[in-house]
Amino acid sequence: MNTRLSPAEDFPEDLTTLDLPAVEVLNSKIHRELDYEYAHDGEPSLETEIRHEELTEELDRRDKQPESTPLRPDVAEPARRFS
Repeated sequence: MNTRLSPAEDFPEDLTTLDLPAVEVLNSKIHRELDYEYAHDGEPSLETEIRHEELTEELDRRDKQPESTPLRPDVAEPARRFS
């Protein structure tokens, strides 16, 4: 398994169809590719920059979505003690 995603490798056309862990893995691979390109070429390729921007926009979009309410709020939030 490669930890980077080079510009020559396939990239999903629609990031909205992926679940969050898959988007996060792609984001990690693109960040590693950016680091590699800076170290070896002095600058990133245009394709890698575009992919990075698309992933950033998708993760930002997901962050703006309202959170779902926990099924058991008593478990999600710690009990408060009043003295």
